[in-house]
Amino acid sequence: MFRGFVVGVMETVPGVSGSTVAMILGIYEKLIENLSLLTTKERKRAYPFLFVFCIGMVIGFGCSLFFIDLLLTNYRMPTLIFFVGIIFGFLPYLGRDTLELAHGRLSIRHFSIFIIFLSLVAFGQSLNVVSELDVGNLSAYHYVFLISVGFIASTALVLPGISGALILTIFGVYEFAKDALLQLQIPIVLSIGSGVFLGVLISSKFIRFLLQNYKVETYCAMVGLVTGSIYAILHHVQFDLNLPMMISSMVTFFLGVSVSIVLMER
Repeated sequence: MFRGFVVGVMETVPGVSGSTVAMILGIYEKLIENLSLLTTKERKRAYPFLFVFCIGMVIGFGCSLFFIDLLLTNYRMPTLIFFVGIIFGFLPYLGRDTLELAHGRLSIRHFSIFIIFLSLVAFGQSLNVVSELDVGNLSAYHYVFLISVGFIASTALVLPGISGALILTIFGVYEFAKDALLQLQIPIVLSIGSGVFLGVLISSKFIRFLLQNYKVETYCAMVGLVTGSIYAILHHVQFDLNLPMMISSMVTFFLGVSVSIVLMER
């Protein structure tokens, strides 16, 4: 339950992968194994572990969400820059792992995958879907969009290097989803939640397939997504150039880098 609590806390922070933390805590393989059992006849074997783990995860997720909401409300720019620092600190480790998997030889195909996924993030920020989201006036299209985002975000539970919060940030719905959870906007919560649930059932096997058969390509896609997420976060920063704000943002940036280094050196 404690390990689930820690993973839940990390899933609310863009750039910190809950599955990476699960690896550090020594339960990643057990988590993937039990998630994979949910779509088999042996699903009952997974219930005890997942039930206790999910209780801890929900508690950690809820506690952290309230804290992050407080920080974004009162210290928005330093908090977002902290997220950027976490990603900056994590990227060298992800890049190193990618190079090691490719034995130091990345092909044009690998660079193309990186550029494609980086471009997808940048392109996604130019879409008007998020700006059109109005809690009191959501269309069927918006609900399908939210379900799809939840589905994609579920891959963060099984894919080291990507966090659910990072996926929501890439699609520009991180704060929208956070506010919906805190205000208990049930239709929105159910839409994203159902996408996550369906994604967990399907993505665990799909991600395992990708990692087993296209590991370098998958990591190149991850590097592209994570790199693009820096732009996705900065896109939502309203820069305040007064000296105290700039100093506090620099402090939180290096604090974020330090958090990533500490986690990855473990």
